[in-house]
Amino acid sequence: MISSENLPPNNNTNDEDFTLENYRELLKLAKLGWVILDYKNIDWDEKFIIWRHDIDYSLNCSLKLAKIEHEEGVKATYFVNPHSEFYNLAEVTQHHIIKEILSLGHDLGLHFDAGFHDVKSESDLNNLIAKEAAYLKDSFGVMPSAFSFHNPVSENLECEEDEYGGLKNCYSQRFKNDVSYCSDSNGYWRFRRLSEVLKKGEDIRLQVLTHPGWWQDKPAPPRQRIFRSAYGRAVATMQMYDQGMEKLLRLNNEGDAQALRVIKELNPTEFELCDYLWCRESFKTLFLKLWCLCESQIIHLCKAFLRDTWYTPPGDIDNFFAEERLIVEGWFLFDTLFDGKWNEVVGPPASNHEFWIKTRNQLIYERSSITSQDLEKGCVYLCSIIQKMAEWGRTQNLNHGELIDSHSIAFQPIIQGHRESKVSEFERPKQMPEEFYHKWLSFNKKIKSMRQTNADSTLR
Repeated sequence: MISSENLPPNNNTNDEDFTLENYRELLKLAKLGWVILDYKNIDWDEKFIIWRHDIDYSLNCSLKLAKIEHEEGVKATYFVNPHSEFYNLAEVTQHHIIKEILSLGHDLGLHFDAGFHDVKSESDLNNLIAKEAAYLKDSFGVMPSAFSFHNPVSENLECEEDEYGGLKNCYSQRFKNDVSYCSDSNGYWRFRRLSEVLKKGEDIRLQVLTHPGWWQDKPAPPRQRIFRSAYGRAVATMQMYDQGMEKLLRLNNEGDAQALRVIKELNPTEFELCDYLWCRESFKTLFLKLWCLCESQIIHLCKAFLRDTWYTPPGDIDNFFAEERLIVEGWFLFDTLFDGKWNEVVGPPASNHEFWIKTRNQLIYERSSITSQDLEKGCVYLCSIIQKMAEWGRTQNLNHGELIDSHSIAFQPIIQGHRESKVSEFERPKQMPEEFYHKWLSFNKKIKSMRQTNADSTLR
């Protein structure tokens, strides 16, 4: 029975259930044993399911489910909350999502927040539901067929009439007594696991409640699923703001923060995280993230040069860089491979980089007393290196100055168990000129020597 006091029978959240792929399978199971109806067309003599969505968190997730249902020939009812703190029905993009859901043949419902109105009586309930139903009809051209309570308390669930404000009551006495119920409230199956209910097929009449925010591409705990929805919406809002400023040619991101523009140009995905960290003034985390991006960029430039200029076999390049003991600074790799060009590309003085290497090490071991303001300068410095590296890489006709995945440049996976570079043992490949072959051997030797020095230093 539906009740505000209902608790889950156990603590198993079944996170793996809540994927879009599994959602489609649930619809297929439902179609095998039941007729799927809406609130306007209930035939109490049939074995039926009413499939409903209370949209608490995400209209974007709702649209994904609506498309899957449309493909499977299933009609659902989408209950929208005019007072949601997670979406705004009057916002252009969100308004269009509701219109698109309705265009797919789904029905509209009202997700009524009695707490927002502080409802005192059933008379209040009648009037307020009628008022909000009229608002939805005026907004979307469709009169909602039913209403459901948002976060109902016991007083709400005591309102058991079939209709209020002209809308069917999902929590009426008849629904409570004559229709079984299965809900994914709070991101887990509160009463029974839906897949098990559908496989057993014992329920003659069933009301299925799903909340679209829980259903996503990959399994995750409930809070992470809501984070994806809420943060994704925040990112979309910032992107809309940025696009508006760019279109109007307005000043938008001046001062030190404009250093991040190079990250946006080279890798928009990484920029999203870096921008978030900068705006939160999390400069320690940002500094370390930018350092990783800088090292990744250096390694990729080195790999591209070895492959495209020296014609080094990609597999040997990958084996060399995958060697677990290859722990040398990116600047040294670059300086060694490109004949001492580090200062020429990055610019003197070298002491600058040495200072920030020391700072990085202190940060990793929580031994730094550097101020947030100075760390911000370090972030600007690292962005400048990334910018200069990208510009230099493009001048070398390598087209590899971008911030992309540097993990592999080979055309086939590294052979398991063959991670140690065997450069001194293989014969010169036919495509590799002898001059470059000897340079490749010399480069390996020098890096190996420095690597051993680092290892011995670490041991001491």
